[in-house]
Amino acid sequence: MDEQWVERLVEENRSALLAYFRRHVSGREDAEDLLQEVFLSCYRHRESFDPARCSEKAWLYVIAKNRLRQYYRDTKQTVSLDEMSENGAEPADSTAQEAAGLMECRDAVARLLLTLDERSRTVLVLRYFEGLDSQQVAERMGLSPVNVRVIQSRALNALREQAEQMHLR
Repeated sequence: MDEQWVERLVEENRSALLAYFRRHVSGREDAEDLLQEVFLSCYRHRESFDPARCSEKAWLYVIAKNRLRQYYRDTKQTVSLDEMSENGAEPADSTAQEAAGLMECRDAVARLLLTLDERSRTVLVLRYFEGLDSQQVAERMGLSPVNVRVIQSRALNALREQAEQMHLR
């Protein structure tokens, strides 16, 4: 990637990243310093960016999250992962490759879920993504709790088979 690519990346993401840092640090100057450090890091490591592994924005935010973690370490501040999640951030991965791997896993799960019928997919989403128990899912879908558990079991088995066929295990 060349210098113009970094300049475009900076221009397209400057305000969003500054807002991100402003939510997580107390002073505007610190936020602006962090922003500059992120873009400097992008420039220095531009050759390591692989568009086949993740998007530009994901790569940029991994760098930003890592820089924010370093800022907290350097200033001896601590923030719990729960606080970061509440503020719209996810725990940072240590490398862009790890973030890309996580994104690939999420994409694979989404593809697997799409292989299921609507009812099975809904049961799994309610159970595992919304955290409802079998009784709550049953009430929401107008099914019995036993029926929900049977659908869930069959859907999970189907996902396992699909994952094996896609060599995702």
